[in-house]
Amino acid sequence: MLKLADTEIHLWHVDQAEFEGTELEDDCLSWLTEIETTRYLRYTFDHHRKQFLLGRMLIRNTLSKYATIAPEDWLFTENDYGKPAIDASQQSQPIFFNLSHSGDRLVLALSKQEAIGVDIESSNKPRRVLKIADRYFSPSEVQELLALPDSEQLSRFYDLWTLKEAYIKACGLGLAIPLQQFSYAFPSEYRVLIDFAEERNDDSTQWQVWQIDPGRPFKLALAVKSGANRVEKIVSRRFLALDEAISMDTNILRDG
Repeated sequence: MLKLADTEIHLWHVDQAEFEGTELEDDCLSWLTEIETTRYLRYTFDHHRKQFLLGRMLIRNTLSKYATIAPEDWLFTENDYGKPAIDASQQSQPIFFNLSHSGDRLVLALSKQEAIGVDIESSNKPRRVLKIADRYFSPSEVQELLALPDSEQLSRFYDLWTLKEAYIKACGLGLAIPLQQFSYAFPSEYRVLIDFAEERNDDSTQWQVWQIDPGRPFKLALAVKSGANRVEKIVSRRFLALDEAISMDTNILRDG
């Protein structure tokens, strides 16, 4: 059984292309609740069905590596904004999680801290960078974005987008949090800092954020409200099959 220390975050990665849909159904479809099964069957395209089932496998299979609970026996609740958590009846040793997916990649973050958020995005898709930034980014973020050469603006856009998604997912409130109420800055090549507007009523000293390299063409951001229990280590693993996982290097690009 694996152990998760108070000062650690564990990241579990999956590449959808490495799993065969029919085999995944045979192994994991029975793990789903009735509501999950209904949602699974509602998807029109095989890719989306497979992604949904793979995400449920990733959550249930991973959690069972930290507790004596079978994957199909985990119980979950959701807050009013849809963020899932382990049911209180199974929280003898508190553990919290957050899932993100983009393209063929999925990543699950585990922490002893409740406010944990992760976001992965395929960063090679063209975006209307300036129009989206004007709508969702803070004035300081827009100013720093515009100061960059055109060739660097798309990359910075995805830096900011993943970092903002990680924070709001950690808070569990989704877009109920105006994205202009908090800002990221990059004071040096290896640092990223979060700052809050007065109306956000949050404290940057309580938070830790990271940008982690998951391999091209993806960007990954992680945020946790660690408070006094500062995270000292991020451990990464990757599922190659349902019963096979390997360790990965955690390549931290920036932290703060």
